[in-house]
Amino acid sequence: MVRLMKGDVPGMDLATYEKYIAGDPEKMAHQIISRVDVGKGPLRLTLGSDAYQKIKASLEARLAALTEQKTVAYSTDADDYVAR
Repeated sequence: MVRLMKGDVPGMDLATYEKYIAGDPEKMAHQIISRVDVGKGPLRLTLGSDAYQKIKASLEARLAALTEQKTVAYSTDADDYVAR
């Protein structure tokens, strides 16, 4: 794993390997600084298209699992419960 992190990939030169890395550290640093300067914004900052795709897929899977439980969740409400 350490060799891969250093760009030592068998059969691939460093320039080719770097094309498989989505993130640009300079662009990320700019976004982090910009986010701090603005002072408001999301609690978590997603940086990189690869990170966005993985987080989105994970959240969609969690939402699907929650949706499957809706009937059971609602069935446990008290009979006299009034939703606000």
